Amino acid sequence: MQFRYRFQSTVAALALLTIAAAPCRLDGARIVDTGSTNVQGFTIAVRSDGTGWWRPSTRMGQPTAPPHTFTIAQGIARRFLAALADGRAQNVRSVPCMKSASFGHSVFALWHGWRSPDITCPLDSTQARRIATDIHAVIAASGMPAPTVGRRIGLPGNEPRRQPSEPSPAGSPTPQPRSTPT
Repeated sequence: MQFRYRFQSTVAALALLTIAAAPCRLDGARIVDTGSTNVQGFTIAVRSDGTGWWRPSTRMGQPTAPPHTFTIAQGIARRFLAALADGRAQNVRSVPCMKSASFGHSVFALWHGWRSPDITCPLDSTQARRIATDIHAVIAASGMPAPTVGRRIGLPGNEPRRQPSEPSPAGSPTPQPRSTPT
C-alpha cells in the first residue's frame, strides 16, 4: 500500500514538473496588406518569441511563393502584440475612408479573431496610432525587401505597354506647362 502511494505521488510530482518546465504557449498575429489591382499585397505572421514569416500575395490574397522566415527582437514582437491586445480591449475601430478602385489597399493586423483598424485610413485615437506604429516596426524588422512592399504587378506575359495608334485630333490644344511665379 505504501509503495502504491509513493508511486502515485512520484507520478503526480513528475507531471507537475513537466507542466512547470514546458515552455509557455506562443501568441501570434498576422499583418495583411490586401494589395490592389496594381500593387502586390503581402502577409506577415509574427509570434511573441520574435519568429515569423512573410510572403507576397496576389490580388486575390492567394500566396505566390513559399514563406520567408525571419526573427525579430522579442521586444518589438511583444510590444506589437500588447498594442493589439489593448486595441481589442478598448474596441478600437477603423475610420471609414474613400479608396481608389484600382490603387486602394488596406493594411491591418489580425489577432485572435479581431481585426485592427486599417492603418491606411485616418487614425482617430492614440491606440490606433500605436497599433500603426507597431505594424510599421514589424514590417521594417521582418527583412521583407522593399521591392515586395508596393511592387507593381507586371502585365500578363511581360507584354510591353503600347502607344496609342491614332494621332490626336487636328486642332486639339496641346497642354502647356504652367509657369510658377517667382
